[in-house]
Amino acid sequence: MNRVESPPLVPPIPPISSPAQLPRANVYRFTVRHMFLGVAFLLLLFAVVVPNSLPMSTAGAMGLAFLLALPGIRFGESLRSLLALYACTVIVTIVYVIVGGMHGAPLVAMAEVAAVYIVSPLTWMIIAEGLHRRLGVDRLIEWFTLLSVLCVLSVALFFYLFLTRGASAVEFFFQGANVNLNEGFSGATMHVYGSMIFLCGGFFSTPELIKNKPLRFGLLVMLLICALTSGRSALILAIPIGWILGWMLASRTIEHVGKSAIARLIQYGLPLLIAVMATLYLLQAYTQVSVSSVFDIVFDKVASGGGSARAEMSRSLYAGIFDNGGLGAGHGVGVSFISDPLHPWRYEVVWLATLYRVGIVGAVIYVLPFLLYTVGVIRLALARLLPARHKFMFCGFVCAFLATNTNPYIEAFSLQWMYVIPLVLWYIEYPSILKRVSR
Repeated sequence: MNRVESPPLVPPIPPISSPAQLPRANVYRFTVRHMFLGVAFLLLLFAVVVPNSLPMSTAGAMGLAFLLALPGIRFGESLRSLLALYACTVIVTIVYVIVGGMHGAPLVAMAEVAAVYIVSPLTWMIIAEGLHRRLGVDRLIEWFTLLSVLCVLSVALFFYLFLTRGASAVEFFFQGANVNLNEGFSGATMHVYGSMIFLCGGFFSTPELIKNKPLRFGLLVMLLICALTSGRSALILAIPIGWILGWMLASRTIEHVGKSAIARLIQYGLPLLIAVMATLYLLQAYTQVSVSSVFDIVFDKVASGGGSARAEMSRSLYAGIFDNGGLGAGHGVGVSFISDPLHPWRYEVVWLATLYRVGIVGAVIYVLPFLLYTVGVIRLALARLLPARHKFMFCGFVCAFLATNTNPYIEAFSLQWMYVIPLVLWYIEYPSILKRVSR
């Protein structure tokens, strides 16, 4: 007797290859998702590869990405906690904008502070949540890989145009651009070096996230060449800082549990060694850049506190902090040292400037989200449950955060992604990862 099989209780779902096959109710979500991803990539292209070069286009893409990220947004418990911390920073900002106004801060300074400290962080937070929901952290890191290649190409194009056609040919990248190639030193003025601090810290800490090995070694070499020829101490130091953090945290990541110390040393030391050897060969064979000259200037700059100008700026800010008793002088208020005549309230040493503006309590509230982020990463690292993708984000963030004491990257709305995106992605995924700790 032939056996008759019963039909399955749930019929198979045919694959969806186009929006036309979706139910009408889902066409809107499908369209919005792809529109958001397209606009978000364009935004990161502006913010990562050419930051500050196209401010109006970046702001427009940022606003559109924010609107497209709103449909379907999910406010989990952890993300609500981050928003509560953000609300505390908003209160501090509003209070000290008022204090600054009482102390004579100009209206343009107060409007700028409101945009940079209130509007821009919230916009980046919503966009980051949308990137996590509609793209995922792993795919986002793939985007960063592509954007890193574009950053390197933009640096090469900058040097080529400047050396062959002069400063006027690179005004798109930087107004008043300059390249210094004297006595074995190399330095250039480009906004993209700010983005590359995060990228170098991330990829030198977790190179295995670049799956294609030729691309992995090639990108590390290109990033190292860009760093050594940039003349930026923060960018050059991001490479050893990122590598050391990555090596220290390697044994604490989920993907590397059980690997021997020798295997980890080979995995992290070999790419760096190959990158360094290839970089030294290329610089010696095709340029007049002397690595020893670059390191001498970097060490001198670090030892002097960032140069004579930053040292004098720091002394003036210290004096201002003591004058107001650590209570804060208000946003938009400057000290005796003027770094930018058009914006005398701006300072490159953001840590001291923040302490001067909002006092000790305000500065603690500002730094609290980042402090809790660091504590959470350390907690998972100690439990050997730190995902490699978050190691990448954390190491890039640390390098970018340390660089804020040499340049006000965190006060540029086009560069705030380096500080907000790792934070939001962590707060979204932290509860689910933490459940493994309690098991």
